[in-house]
Amino acid sequence: MVDTHDGTPGVGAVSEAMLPLEPYTAGELASRFDASKATVRRFLNALARDGRIRKKVSEPERVIWIRDSPKDECPRCGNEFEIKHVHPVLQAVPYCPTCGSRLRRHER
Repeated sequence: MVDTHDGTPGVGAVSEAMLPLEPYTAGELASRFDASKATVRRFLNALARDGRIRKKVSEPERVIWIRDSPKDECPRCGNEFEIKHVHPVLQAVPYCPTCGSRLRRHER
């Protein structure tokens, strides 16, 4: 899961290793890749600047990184929203919360 020529993780690899809405520390991700915390922290800061993850300072010396859930867009009205799966039956057929159109499964 590395995407650089020297074997260290790249921004894409770090992002892909994070599950949506799960909190991570730089140390936790660094140990997954056998990379330094400074390297992983640099990639996490880049992802946060791009708006792909959130950075939350929980204590003065502790930062939590959270990848947001993917956004969906209704092809009919263009509304952008998140599908939150809270029920096994209801998640099978997602609908747009604005116009009520039935959405197809993750066409991105």
